[in-house]
Amino acid sequence: MKGWALITGAARRLGRATAIELAGAGWDIIIHYNRSEKEARQLARTIRALGRKARLAPLDLENAGRVRRFIPALNKKYGPLAALVNNACLFVPSRLEHNGQSHKKINLDASRVLSETFRKQVPPHRAGVIVNMLDANPPEANFPAYSKSKKDLQALTLKMAVRFAPAVRVNGVAPGPVLPSPRQTPRHFRKLVAATPLKTLIAPQDVAQAVRFLVESQAITGTIIAVDGGAHLKRKKSLRTR
Repeated sequence: MKGWALITGAARRLGRATAIELAGAGWDIIIHYNRSEKEARQLARTIRALGRKARLAPLDLENAGRVRRFIPALNKKYGPLAALVNNACLFVPSRLEHNGQSHKKINLDASRVLSETFRKQVPPHRAGVIVNMLDANPPEANFPAYSKSKKDLQALTLKMAVRFAPAVRVNGVAPGPVLPSPRQTPRHFRKLVAATPLKTLIAPQDVAQAVRFLVESQAITGTIIAVDGGAHLKRKKSLRTR
């Protein structure tokens, strides 16, 4: 059953592509954002042009108290949410933050709390779904805090799939090199793409389609789809030869 889908970090990049993909499939979208209000409003217009409802929902994911109250407030305003996509994340070198706590709060803790409060608001007669945005190959060098937060979120995804069943399905999508980060040169990004077995650029729509598949596939939980051009195959081979 379709209804409201909350997408965190929906205003830009993969979040935006996911919001448009789900809206095109008949979902109404709650657009979470923090600092990207202009982009969020533009996205809302795009979604409404597709004939779906769109609502804006600003929130700083580092504010634990507000994160805990976020979904209950949305539920009171719009009714039960049917889907949650934990897409928002922090990705900065560890040297730019203190003890990796911002990565933990945004990438892991906020996703955990949102998932817990989402589960509590799913009515007994309905089913809900959560999709966590992971990382097919989180970089260790310079980004250990980010890498740890994403690996911990992947482990949490599998645990929640067991704990939340049968009322809520929990899955993950692990993208590879899709969009260059602001700190990445075009040359370095092209090298990452060329290093994958498929050696082809992954479009944001490829990731969004994987999210939609997991949102709408009623018999799947505890599954992680790597949308990475096959990079995970090379990683598994490396592990086998150690």
